[in-house]
Amino acid sequence: MKYYLNLLWEGSNSDIKEEREKAKLQWRKNAEEYAKIFDEVKNKLPKKFLKIYMKEYGFHDYHIKNFEIINEKSGYKDPVTVKIIITNGINTWDITYKKIKKIAVNYEQEPDLFPGMGRRFYEGFDDYGFDEFFEIDDKVLSHEILFASGATILIHFEKISIKKETDKEQEVMASMKPTKKA
Repeated sequence: MKYYLNLLWEGSNSDIKEEREKAKLQWRKNAEEYAKIFDEVKNKLPKKFLKIYMKEYGFHDYHIKNFEIINEKSGYKDPVTVKIIITNGINTWDITYKKIKKIAVNYEQEPDLFPGMGRRFYEGFDDYGFDEFFEIDDKVLSHEILFASGATILIHFEKISIKKETDKEQEVMASMKPTKKA
């Protein structure tokens, strides 16, 4: 992440007022700078993806449900596909990246503060916080996501698509409803 830095995010939630104010000031400055970059990059994203992305406020506060790397047929150009399924409890989206050029996942579970004192509640990646899109070259874009845990996912790709996931339980229940007789 270049603009939405985890250290600034943590600093903006600090208990120390001066640290919090300094981080928030830098965060606003970085957000303004990134907004200019995003204005240029967003035109390279598919309209359907962009419309949903903007409507869902960049998926802020969503949770990652699944992260999948698919290695398609060997021998073909760009055989790797990445799928990320995210949800906010109401909507679930399947974001698919194709023609992958780079994938990097940075996740490290926090150690127990007091080892041996029982289980602690773990959030895994935690909330989908902020993300950045950049243009790598004429064909390739970069998407990096910062999660509340400090974890990041970085993907360089040529194609991105999105579709709404349907709740399988709702589909099954709907298929079981009796039909009215005429």
